[in-house]
Amino acid sequence: MSFQFPLATVLRYRESIEQREYFALEKTQQEIARVEVRIRQIEEESSTAAQNRATTLAKGIRAADVQAAYEYEDALKQRHGALLALLQELKIKWRQQLVSYEVARRNRETLEKLREKQRDAYVREQAKREQAVIDDLFLSRRGRRN
Repeated sequence: MSFQFPLATVLRYRESIEQREYFALEKTQQEIARVEVRIRQIEEESSTAAQNRATTLAKGIRAADVQAAYEYEDALKQRHGALLALLQELKIKWRQQLVSYEVARRNRETLEKLREKQRDAYVREQAKREQAVIDDLFLSRRGRRN
């Protein structure tokens, strides 16, 4: 008879929870990366817009175009600020998700350790039984010779 862990279904459930928490952690990490890329893009756009405005101001342009350039830069600054706030929220979410993942992982590892201990005890008990059978056979054969 082979070893059967009585809490195997609980272990599978814990593994699925851990996997779900890991995927949620990965998803949050990807969102953070996307927001960081977008922040860098906006910073580059803002820098380019400021350079373009300075260049066109030196050449002389209409007041409406200057106002549009400033409004565009303001819009970029607002978007930048919003993305920075979103980044902070995502980092908080990531830290919380990391804690959830670590708890799920520890719960799974605890059950796996229990399973290993029970399996080791089972293997030792099987070895004892096999040795007892071998000893009985040896003694019975020895007894017949005498």
